[in-house]
Amino acid sequence: MGDHPIYAALYDRLTRPMEEGGLARRRGQLLSAARGRVLEVGGGTGANLAHYPADVTLTVLEPDGAMRRRMLARDPALAIIPTCTEDADFPPDSFDTVVCTLVLCTVDDLGGALARIRSWLRPDGLLLFLEHVQAGAARGRLQTLATPVWSRVVPGCRLDRDPVVAMRAAGLAVTDCERFHLPRGNVFVGAAVQGAARLRSAA
Repeated sequence: MGDHPIYAALYDRLTRPMEEGGLARRRGQLLSAARGRVLEVGGGTGANLAHYPADVTLTVLEPDGAMRRRMLARDPALAIIPTCTEDADFPPDSFDTVVCTLVLCTVDDLGGALARIRSWLRPDGLLLFLEHVQAGAARGRLQTLATPVWSRVVPGCRLDRDPVVAMRAAGLAVTDCERFHLPRGNVFVGAAVQGAARLRSAA
């Protein structure tokens, strides 16, 4: 993924209705469970930063330079690694918590990204997620048809994924999962999931 300065400049404005409609509250609920050494995958403009517990040690992956600049404006001391999951290089068992919020739609290889995340988690570690998913029935078919165009308008975003299914296939045990509708979503982005997963052996 390259830099997308126009999209980065518009992102907070475009997502503000969802954040004010309840998404920010959900971020707070989700991230209250973060602990220890935390890796956030795809930090974007930094919407999660205000919701982390004060005692965590946070590292963020963000490959888009325009997004990184906006995130650093919120926290100039933030540890950001300018790469994606495919290219990140962490030893096994590096993190107590990995956080994915509205990012798994953009990774090139979802299964591969989750396998890497699994390897980075400590044996008792936790993956916290909040992601939009493919809906069922007619809306899901519409999302499949729209994805090739949508992913160009919203850089890299795929509407036709279910990350919960992919987590289980990658050897993670989903221990908490709430399905809901994104506040003030639209016909393309609405169905969503929020929850937690662990290494299968630790579940």
